[in-house]
Amino acid sequence: SLLSNYAEFNIVAEADNGRQAITLFRQHTPDVTLLDIRMPNESGLDVLNQIRSLQADAKVLMLTSFDDSEYVLTALRAGAQGYVLKGISDDMLVHAIRAACRGEKVLSPQVTEQVVQWAITEDTAVSPPHITLDEDERQILRLLVEGASNQEIAEKLFMSPTTVKRKLRTIFEQLNVQTRTQAAAEAVRQRLV
Repeated sequence: SLLSNYAEFNIVAEADNGRQAITLFRQHTPDVTLLDIRMPNESGLDVLNQIRSLQADAKVLMLTSFDDSEYVLTALRAGAQGYVLKGISDDMLVHAIRAACRGEKVLSPQVTEQVVQWAITEDTAVSPPHITLDEDERQILRLLVEGASNQEIAEKLFMSPTTVKRKLRTIFEQLNVQTRTQAAAEAVRQRLV
């Protein structure tokens, strides 16, 4: 791999999926963790949230091909140190990892453009329809954003898993989303949590 050419970097582990990434993080507590948005088993955003709950100051760099501003903003708000796109030059990737090690925020140039464009249009965008979530639904949504599974949500809120699923369906309908990742992104975007 590219990073093995640099003596300053020691690759301690590589994961094939989200669950394995969390397990390996626990075992090795790396200085910097590289994550993709799309991973088998769990999304990179879910893994990011779980890593940050294990170690609040963990440095996580998103390395992905997805430049959608919602992903970028959700990752940054969840505590990612940076967001860089696959296909950047080797020098840029090495720079991004070094910057993340120093605690600096780092974005690919294309991602920076997306964030700036989002910031410009966000102020003038039409307000989304008013969302009315009850307290249970807000707590469920907050835990979902933190990366909790349905079972974990049920245990933390003293609900049955069936109740959690039913309330998640209601939340998804109100947010007009289909997936947990979309719900998390929308919750952060609309500042519902």
